[in-house]
Amino acid sequence: MGRVPRWRMGRGVYHVLNRGLNNTWIFETEENRDYFIKLLSRIKEGCRINIYHWVVMSNHFHLAAEVMETQELSYYIGKVSSLYSQYWHKKHAGGRGPIWQGRFRSMIVQKQDYLIRLGRYIEMNPVASEIEGVVSPKDYRWSSASTYLSGAEDPLVETKLHPYWESFGPDENSRRYFYRNYLAEKDKEACNLFGGTLNSIGDRNFVSNLKLVSDRLTCRKTGKSK
Repeated sequence: MGRVPRWRMGRGVYHVLNRGLNNTWIFETEENRDYFIKLLSRIKEGCRINIYHWVVMSNHFHLAAEVMETQELSYYIGKVSSLYSQYWHKKHAGGRGPIWQGRFRSMIVQKQDYLIRLGRYIEMNPVASEIEGVVSPKDYRWSSASTYLSGAEDPLVETKLHPYWESFGPDENSRRYFYRNYLAEKDKEACNLFGGTLNSIGDRNFVSNLKLVSDRLTCRKTGKSK
C-alpha cells in the first residue's frame, strides 16, 4: 500500500480511546507507558495517519488522529493493542485473556473549531485527574503537551503538521505562548462533548454529511452532486 504524503491528509479526524478491563491500571509503571508509546510510534510508520494530540494515563489512553480510511485506523489501533496485550501478559507471568475493556472507541470530530478543543481536553487529562506533582500539562511526560508548550521532541507528533499550529502566531514562541494560554482556559462543555457517548462531534452540517463505513462514521467524499 503506497503512503499518502502527510500534508494531503484530510479525510477524517477521530477521538480514539480505550481503557483497561474493569479500569485496570494497565499503564501503571513508567516502563508500561513508555512501551505503549513506542508501539504507537513504530506501527504508525506503516500507516497513513497523523496524530495531533495524545495522552497515556494509568488505565486508559486518548488520541486525536487523522486518517484517510477508517480501516487503517482499525488496523493501527488493533495492531498496537494486540502487541501491548502480548507484552502485558509476558510481564504478568504469562497470563491470558483480554486486558482491554473492549473494542476501542472512535468518535469522528469536525476539524474546524473542534480539533483544538479536543487537544486541550486530551492534554489536560493529567491535570484534571489531580496527579501528584502535575500542576501544568507539561509536567506530565506521557502526553503531547510538551511539544506544543516547549518544543520538546515528540515520538508521535510533528507540530508543523498540525492544521492550525501556524495560525497561533507568527513564530514558535508566539505559538507556544498562545497555546499555553489556550490550555488554561476553562471549557465547561468538554467533558460532556468529548467524554460522553457521542459518535460524532461537530456542527449540524458536518454531522449530516457523515456516512458509515466499516462500523465507523467517516466524512463523505466531496464531488459533483448526482
